Amino acid sequence: MIELLFSISLFLSASLLFVIQPMAAKALLPVYGGTPAVWTICMLFFQSLLLLAYGYAHIVSRVRNTWLWRLFHISLVLITLISLPVVFTPFLKEGLPEVSILESLTLQLGLPLLVIGASAPLLQFAYSQTKEKRAGDPYFLYVASNIGSLLALIAYPWLIERYVGLHMQFYYWTIGYGLYVLLLLGIFFSISYQPHVDAKVAQINLSWLNIFKWVSFSFIPCSLLLGVTFYISADIAATPLLWVVPLALYLLSFIITFAKRPMIPNAWVARHILFFTIFPIVGFILHTNTVPVWQVIFFHLLTFFMLALLCHGRLVARRPPPNQLTLFYFCLALGGVLAGVFNSLLAPRIFIGAYEYPMVLALALLCIPLPKLKGRNYIPFIVLVLLMINYLLPGHGFLLQVKQSHFIEIVALILILLWPGSNITLFASMSILFIFLFSPWFQKTEILTQQRNFYGVKHVSVSAGAHVLTSQNTMHGFQLPGSAGLDGSVAYYGPMMTVVQRLQQAKQPLRATIIGLGTGIMTCQFRREDVVKIIDIDEQVINIATDPRFFTYLRDCPAKPLLIKGDGRLILQNSSDTKVDLLVVDAFSSDAIPTHLLTLEAVKLYQQKITADGVILAHISNRNLNLLPVLTTIARQLDMIILQKQQAENIKERQLASEWVLLTMNEAFAIKLMQQAGWRFVTGMNYHLWTDDYSNLIPLLKW
Repeated sequence: MIELLFSISLFLSASLLFVIQPMAAKALLPVYGGTPAVWTICMLFFQSLLLLAYGYAHIVSRVRNTWLWRLFHISLVLITLISLPVVFTPFLKEGLPEVSILESLTLQLGLPLLVIGASAPLLQFAYSQTKEKRAGDPYFLYVASNIGSLLALIAYPWLIERYVGLHMQFYYWTIGYGLYVLLLLGIFFSISYQPHVDAKVAQINLSWLNIFKWVSFSFIPCSLLLGVTFYISADIAATPLLWVVPLALYLLSFIITFAKRPMIPNAWVARHILFFTIFPIVGFILHTNTVPVWQVIFFHLLTFFMLALLCHGRLVARRPPPNQLTLFYFCLALGGVLAGVFNSLLAPRIFIGAYEYPMVLALALLCIPLPKLKGRNYIPFIVLVLLMINYLLPGHGFLLQVKQSHFIEIVALILILLWPGSNITLFASMSILFIFLFSPWFQKTEILTQQRNFYGVKHVSVSAGAHVLTSQNTMHGFQLPGSAGLDGSVAYYGPMMTVVQRLQQAKQPLRATIIGLGTGIMTCQFRREDVVKIIDIDEQVINIATDPRFFTYLRDCPAKPLLIKGDGRLILQNSSDTKVDLLVVDAFSSDAIPTHLLTLEAVKLYQQKITADGVILAHISNRNLNLLPVLTTIARQLDMIILQKQQAENIKERQLASEWVLLTMNEAFAIKLMQQAGWRFVTGMNYHLWTDDYSNLIPLLKW
């Protein structure tokens, strides 16, 4: 009975701790532009909170009087009740968005989450002080905790997010927290505990090297977790579904490795781990955007899961006796915090690309227990020579075909995997390969600038004489030499031009607001007398578009728009400007979508900002998501006419494939577009209404 009571308490506390993570991050997204970095910062907060909680649990567990530490902890728990009910209202302050996010989370959620975070080590320690048969090895309770975490994460995108609004989610969480407090009171005051006894022998055997290994084997999978989550969500969407799946796999690796009889033995993982690393690395080499999204996600997550199993298996082999249990968990949390600091705070400032993921992927290879073989230390030098030859190959004829086929890079990878040598040799070889794959100095195209910040990675390259702006893996516009393209019709913007031209026939001047700057090419569709305002949240994008070394649209086109830095929806919300005739939403970074710009409340705001006969125009081109049903459902809700136009790729006309949606109350204008410009009326496609309280991407994925 006592064992069951402890298991239920740990299960509930873990569920509460992990289900609130996607809840809080989802609440933060609209305030911070829908960027995937929001989740990374949230993970840093929760990892830091666990570090504090585990540190607190370790200090409390050193108190010899069991009654005293139980009374102290319950007092802290009762103090947290003043923060109920939990209502999370994110705020935005001037300065670094990372600091503002951490401040919001700490002030509003910190105290109750600190108590819950301390549950895993403290309740396990408390169980070790009971008279139960299994008190000498309480690690089995860690499985109950991880199962609670895992089920909470699985339930969130598939059940909770789908059927419960965000406001009610926090309400139900408050009820769950109340139940947890009652369970904790029952455990601490209805069970007999033994006095704490130190195991001196175990303490003597503890070394700084052991502590370093605990931290290291925790840091690597945590950093990989953040890296792979950013990698897959940056090109799809910042959404709980793509946050919780990697985190669930991370927890599953803990459950498997800490089980008495692991389903996947660590020895098997160590023998086959190199095979599993092949898939993402081949993807890095080929740079293909034609692979179905589910394959990209599957193979990267598979490799991450196997590496997490490897590292956590090494942790289990070095776990201490119960008297050092709280210190062990503190070191695990410390590794997580270091990973969070590295991925969320340091990497965006010291790297100009998302290099932390491949860097730690290479670092994880040091965890493979390879035999120290002699005579193969030359492999890194062979890899270096092969890749230098590939880089220096002339860009024409047969040699160009060899270069474009990635044949030499594939040969280098095969060489590394077949003859890995020692851990150091394998790490060196893979690091050399990654340097050639990711460094801007070794790219096949000339990179004019590459920059990174909280909102992602973007670079300007030269391709066929054109300057090309790319965010993550998605091209966002280009400019050809000379004046070509100054009419604004190139790239994705042909459908937009058909709307602008017809609006200009009736509006003198035309008033327009655009959310999303890109290269600035949309400016060229407007006349000198038109009043244009462009909003973009990313200062680096603004700097690139206004720098004539990269793009000259803003300098050379007739219209001279007002550029405003900030989130488009928040700027509109706080603006009292005159209503506009045209509002364009084109604020997508890579293929990731800021969902808060496509909710019912967002479109209602757009409707309020346009004239009675005005138009809302949304660019919804996306490799991975079908967004048309979302806007169709919203249009039906608001009794607006919705039209769609798809532009086929036309290399001669310098046009790229794109999809646009138009919403308006102007029936005559809609008919005119359908008759003259090839727009079509959208019918059917009923879908669950997206609101600020509810959004779900699963049915929209192009699997």
